[in-house]
Formats: sequence, structure tokens, C-alpha cells
Amino acid sequence: LLVFRTNASYARWMEARNAMAKIVAQGRNIIRMGSTFSDDKEAVQSLGRATWLYCRSVMNQLSSPYEDEELYLQEVEKVYQGNDSSIGQRIVNSPERTLAAWKQLSVELHSLPVPDTKALIETDKSIIILGDCAAICEKIYSSPVPLVYTRHTARFLSLWALLLPAALYSAFLDLGTVWAVLPASSVLAFFLFGVDELAMQLEEPFSILPMQSFCDQILVASEILAGNTNEDEL
Repeated sequence: LLVFRTNASYARWMEARNAMAKIVAQGRNIIRMGSTFSDDKEAVQSLGRATWLYCRSVMNQLSSPYEDEELYLQEVEKVYQGNDSSIGQRIVNSPERTLAAWKQLSVELHSLPVPDTKALIETDKSIIILGDCAAICEKIYSSPVPLVYTRHTARFLSLWALLLPAALYSAFLDLGTVWAVLPASSVLAFFLFGVDELAMQLEEPFSILPMQSFCDQILVASEILAGNTNEDEL
């Protein structure tokens, strides 16, 4: 029972990690393709900001509002300054920030001046993948492991640890080391309860994944690939 729960929890964590890795990779790809197909530096920088905003909005949706809301507002205000401040405010005030940021990303992409519009169609495929990855993350976040399963595992493990000394008594009696029953039982219980705690942490992957680091990677990629700064300055 404990092994099954740990495997299920790790599968949730790995699925979330793969989804976030795809978001970062596809976000970088969008900025790269935009900077390759268009010579308008300002438009490419706007595309990079929109890509970061989408990733940051996904993080905000997958985080507790008490922990991330204030930081989210500060970062959006910092990135979207001047004439672009209205875009940031519109996304922040939207009831569905992720969808609004997704739409803004599409608008910025198709606003790029490019010699061949087919290039935008190819780039748009990465935006579709971003939406798919966000849907996977939302599924994991909104579908936690049932509480009854967690409680049943805790009850089973507690009963097992309680009865473990009785199971070990005869073996240690034959060895003439009855005094070691309680220490041995305590050590085994410690490690098994540790595995159970590990499974509980993995059940909520977005609370332990470095979400802020993922978003920062998009911002750094935007600054480098869009030509806003030199790589040596970072």
C-alpha cells in the first residue's frame, strides 16, 4: 500500500515536472523563432514579455494566493512599464489570467512583421503546446489525491508500527537481545513514516518545484534571444 502510494505520488510529480519543462522549452522556442523571423526588435521584445507573462500567470494559478499574489502583481508591474502597463493591468484584472495571457501571447506573435506568414503558423504550434501543458498542470493541481486514501494509509501504517514490536519479540528473544526490540521497531517505523511523508510532499508537486526559477529562465531567455541585453551581462 505504501509503495503504491509513493509510486502514484512520484508519477504526479514527474508529470508536473515534465509539463513545466515543456513550458520553458517551448517558451524559449517561441522567442527564438520570433527573433529569427522578424527584424523588429521592439516587437520581438514584446513577444518575449508576453511569453514570460503566460508562464508567470500559470505559476500564479498553481500557487496559493496568500503566497504568490503580491509577488505576482509586483513582477508584472516591473516587467510591463510605460506604454505596456495597460497590457499587464488587463491581464492581472482578468478573471482567467492564464487564458488572457495565452491570448495576449497569440496577439503578440501574429503582430510580428515577418516576410512569410507561414513562419507564424509554425511558431503558433508552440503556443498550442503551452496550452496543453497548462491544462496538464491544472488537472494535477485541481485533482488532489483523495483524503480518504491518505487517511487509510496513515491508519494502516500506524497499526503496523504499533504491532511491529510483538512481531519482532520472538526473533530477538532467540538471540537473547530482547532489549533491542524497541530500538529496532523505532528505526523501522522512522524510515517507513519518512517514506509516507515523502509521498505526501510529492502529491502536491507545485509546492516543491522551483516555479519561480522556471519563470526567471523565460525572462532571461527573452532578454538574450530578443537582443535586449548581452549574454555576458547576465
